[in-house]
Formats: sequence, structure tokens, C-alpha cells
Amino acid sequence: MKRASGALVAYSSSEDEAPANPPERKKKKLPSLASSLIVPVPVDDPALHQGRVRATPHVEGQYAAYVYIPLVVHPKTALYSLIDEVLDVTKEMVPAAHVIGESVSCSRNSDDAIVNSSRRARELHLSLTRPIFLRAHQREEFKQAIKIIASRQSPFQASFVSFSELTNDERTRAFLSLEVGAGHHELKNLLSALSPTLQFLRQRDFYSQPRFHVSIAWALLDSDTSGNGDAGAQGQPRVVEGTSGSNLTSNGDIGESNKELQAECFPRVPHFPSELIPTLNQRFGAMVSSAHIGGFGADTIAVKIGKDIFSWSFQGSHVN
Repeated sequence: MKRASGALVAYSSSEDEAPANPPERKKKKLPSLASSLIVPVPVDDPALHQGRVRATPHVEGQYAAYVYIPLVVHPKTALYSLIDEVLDVTKEMVPAAHVIGESVSCSRNSDDAIVNSSRRARELHLSLTRPIFLRAHQREEFKQAIKIIASRQSPFQASFVSFSELTNDERTRAFLSLEVGAGHHELKNLLSALSPTLQFLRQRDFYSQPRFHVSIAWALLDSDTSGNGDAGAQGQPRVVEGTSGSNLTSNGDIGESNKELQAECFPRVPHFPSELIPTLNQRFGAMVSSAHIGGFGADTIAVKIGKDIFSWSFQGSHVN
């Protein structure tokens, strides 16, 4: 006897009677982050940094760094006294010039800028790299590379030869510098030792025809005389224009009040007067190029990463 085919069972449930468009569930608002967990975006104020502005935008977790040989010039030494005289002449000819190492602030709440004029040792920097930018995980590796270079380099004698005017790559600042004569060969060897590490980190080498120097004063340049790109014959060092950057609005401009404050407190010049460098070389060139005054020992290499400074003494042995 043939069985009848089974019929589908019909289920009756509340799901069958559900509306075609069920009501939307109300979304719950996420709790706001605690203020301690919010990383503030750096707000830059040129008035706090002598009118300087950031050349490279801030990137979270990225650290500006550069390598240099420190030269500490103590009061009562011949070089210290000479630099004092040079700066006096420079300030007379370029009132807008700023002495490197002196702290200057400007505020509309005070009649005059505050100048730290205490006589203390000047630490001059003889740059061996352009400013470079490291990620957090690259800092230790970079320090170790510099430490190895220091262990292989012997201390050496160097000396200054003349005064010169140099500009940064962006041509936003002009620098009064003391150029190095003796010691140039050893300094180029240090550049060669640094080059593989810089290339590995995808950073630019120092200049192909370096003019080793230390800067002792600077002045802001007019924006209509500045430009981007590599520096020209006079240009040499690329300088970070203020580690705290500039006070920018949402469209990347600075406020009108800040522009007025900069113009009032930190005037700009198109360039140093054409007679400044010849005057300095004529009056002080013989002294600065003498071994007694302009000679110095290079025995340490340093690196500044963010706000931290690390240094190592040269440990190499002289080879006869």
C-alpha cells in the first residue's frame, strides 16, 4: 500500500507575525575619553621661539635629531673674548641679529625683551648632519651607530679660518658663522662613517661640498627673499625652525595678532649687510685664524634626539 507523501508542517509563532520593518534600536553613546588619555596637538607660537616657525610639520612619534661636535667656549678665554667683540660689531650693523645661546622672549605685556646676558660658557655646535627625523624604535639603533663611530675616531685638532654668512635650506634665516679650516679632512671622514646609517634610515647625507662651521648669531629673513629647495652657494645648514613649531590656524596660517607681534619683536632683514663679512674678516680674521685663539680640540661627538642629548668621547688610537 502506497503511503501518502508527507505534508509540510506549518509552524505558528510570533516571528511570522513580526512587522516588516522592526523598530531601530537606540544607539548608546560611548563614554568620552578621560582628559589624561587625550594627546594634545602641538600648538606652535613663533613669539615663544624668537619668530621662528617649524620647517617640518609635527608627526606624532617622530623625533627631530642631528649629529654634531660640541665646542664649549669658556669665559676669560681668548676665543670667548673675540666672539664677544664680533657680536658687538654685528649687533651694531644688524640690530635684528640674535646671539645663539641667549634666551630672548617677547611679549606685549613687557616694554622690552628679556635677554639672558649672564656670562657663562657658550656651547657651539659643529654640525655633521642635516636635521633628520627618527621614529621611536629607531632612536636606540641610531645612538649605537654614533657610539661605534666614536669608538673608532681619534681626537684631532681643528681651527677656524674665517667668518661667513650662511642660510638654511628654506632661506628663512641667515647665520653668522665661523668656518673651519684645519680638521676638514677628519670631519669629512666622519661624514663618510655616518653615511651608511643615514642611507639605511632613508635620510639625506650632509652636503656634497660641506662647509664645516659653527654659528654664533642669526637673523630672520624677509619672506619675499626666502624660498624652498636646496640652499645656494651661501646656504649650508638646514636648521629646524623651532622645535615647537608655529601657531597655526586651521588653514595653516598664523593669526594676524601673531604676525604683528613677530614683526614688532623679531624684525626681518633681506640679508646681512654686504659689508658685514668683509668688515669682520678684516678686523678679526687674523685673530680667529691663529692657532692660539681659533684652534680647538675635537674629542667628542654628540646627537640630539628630540630634547635629549647623548655624547661619546672619541676612543680611536692615533696611527703613526
